[in-house]
Amino acid sequence: MAENSGGELPSAGATAWGEAGKARLGKRGEVLESGALSERYEVYALKYAGPFTSKLAMVLWMEGWDQDIERNYYFWAIRSKTGDTTLVDTGAGPTEAGRRQLRNYVNPLEALARLGIDPEQVSKVIITHIHFDHVGGMEVFPRAFPKARFYVQKKEFDFWMKNPLSKKKPFQTMTDFLANQALAKLQGSKQLVLVDGDCSIAPGMELLLVPGHTVGLQAVMVQTNRGRLILASDCAHIHKSFRDDIPSCLITDMLAWLESYEKLRAKTSLDLIFPGHDVMMLRDFPKVAEDVTRLA
Repeated sequence: MAENSGGELPSAGATAWGEAGKARLGKRGEVLESGALSERYEVYALKYAGPFTSKLAMVLWMEGWDQDIERNYYFWAIRSKTGDTTLVDTGAGPTEAGRRQLRNYVNPLEALARLGIDPEQVSKVIITHIHFDHVGGMEVFPRAFPKARFYVQKKEFDFWMKNPLSKKKPFQTMTDFLANQALAKLQGSKQLVLVDGDCSIAPGMELLLVPGHTVGLQAVMVQTNRGRLILASDCAHIHKSFRDDIPSCLITDMLAWLESYEKLRAKTSLDLIFPGHDVMMLRDFPKVAEDVTRLA
């Protein structure tokens, strides 16, 4: 269930989206009954940097040391029929992007402008995990979207903000200090929602805990006209991982990661599970704006 760092904690039987949803949640946040799950969302992938070339072994563990592969950096937008918008991840922030010299970088706010998203309509920002290319936009997002609530798994937040091991070099290579600082500043406010496990946060929209890449990575499952679609972020970097049970080389917990694949595959069909960096999201889906495609 969702835990708000400001002290609000929905109990079993409460709804994570208010009385209008008329839903009842189980102990782990699953929807037991609802009269408001007819919502169907549109889902968009926004490329904000790339392509980048690396060895295949970076995104498929121990495979393809002699092969090259391209990957893009994305974040995603989920829009309801009313125009209410949920953002999944924030892209990289301009300061860190400049420091890392990200190729073809576009400020995520500019990428959103291409889709014509009104900042006033952004009600939720879901942070899948606290790596620089997924959380870095927190450098600018709290000011850009003052009405939004920011959703993070509590395990993920506590590790990066409180665990001394997160300061070790293997983890620091993936860190954006400014973004983490901005996220930490939200603690204790109603803007930050710390989530404990699987949780429904709106009609037809669920957060799924899928650790392995990081300790508390979360995916987002939404109802669309194509069926249940999952934005899995870096639970896989490319789609082949979901099919072949091969994660990337960036591993926190291999066993948990393989269990996460089983969990996601049990939720929907393989073609509706989207990874974090696969070029196919830009290449194989209808283009609606510059470097923006519609997944459903």
